[in-house]
Amino acid sequence: MFLNLSKKTYKKLFFITAGIVLVLALIPNSDIGTSSDKLNHIIAFFTLSLLLNRASSTLNARLRNMLALIIFGISIEVFQYFTTYRSSDYKDVVADGVGILLFQLLLSLYRAYKHGRAYMRGV
Repeated sequence: MFLNLSKKTYKKLFFITAGIVLVLALIPNSDIGTSSDKLNHIIAFFTLSLLLNRASSTLNARLRNMLALIIFGISIEVFQYFTTYRSSDYKDVVADGVGILLFQLLLSLYRAYKHGRAYMRGV
């Protein structure tokens, strides 16, 4: 069911989710998510990667999306630097990158598996 949404719907879901991530990153510390700040970053950027990937289809778009998400993560840290109640940490951007790369790795493995199964059916 979730995979059958239109690209336009995935774009809307992406922007809604990105807005929520931004708000959560800029409000005073909340108890939303896991007890690990870095795991929260990984989950958030994995999810953003999934939504943005489903909204696009080419390799160039995937690369552009990854760069845009890293810039988004860096921007969040810059915004946090200017608050008095949040701290900016380069390790958060690293965790963001881990979430992005984890999604891309799992997507690539899934596609390779799917391609291999299709090849085996044709043999």
